[in-house]
Amino acid sequence: MSGGIGPVEPGEGTEAHESPRPAPRTPPAVLRAREAYAGHRRAFLALGALICACAVVAGGAALYAARPRPAPYTPPAPSQAFSLTYIEPVEPAPSGAAFAFTVRVRAAAGPTLTLERLGQSSRALAVEVRPPLPATLAPGEARDLAVRIRVTDCVHVARNSGLPFLEVTLSNGFEKEDHSYIPGDRYARDLATALTRACPVDRDAGTPSPS
Repeated sequence: MSGGIGPVEPGEGTEAHESPRPAPRTPPAVLRAREAYAGHRRAFLALGALICACAVVAGGAALYAARPRPAPYTPPAPSQAFSLTYIEPVEPAPSGAAFAFTVRVRAAAGPTLTLERLGQSSRALAVEVRPPLPATLAPGEARDLAVRIRVTDCVHVARNSGLPFLEVTLSNGFEKEDHSYIPGDRYARDLATALTRACPVDRDAGTPSPS
């Protein structure tokens, strides 16, 4: 009776060595899909970053536009920052002047003031200022001016005009203004005395007609 032959066992050192299996190849369509996805992802991320940047810029611009803005600087009217004070008469008055006196002009805080004109309303009187105008006054500055009044028409001189005033023209770089100042009772009395002396009452009387 013969026995069957079983499986042949490999001998020592005769075990076969199998080579490693190659990695499965990715189909080209999948590779293209992956590349397209990566490209789209990069574009999407770049677009998102751009949108965020635009939102930040827009938000900053909106905040800048909505910020509280200071009110534009509006200086006081020139007459509100200017003062004129009668000081004293000048005796004797210079030749040709019926009345001479000094005034002190002052500028308060604010922009620089310019006194462009100083005069009065009567057409019978002419006003002259020394030193000549315009006079520029820095904030807080005071200056004394000599004023001379000359009579041009005694017939129309008002000797008793109550509280006569002086007219000035002022400017401060923002506004020009005409204003009137009443120097006070003492100025009115001194002016009336000087005008009466320059134009006595008998000088205004007409020549009597022959009888």
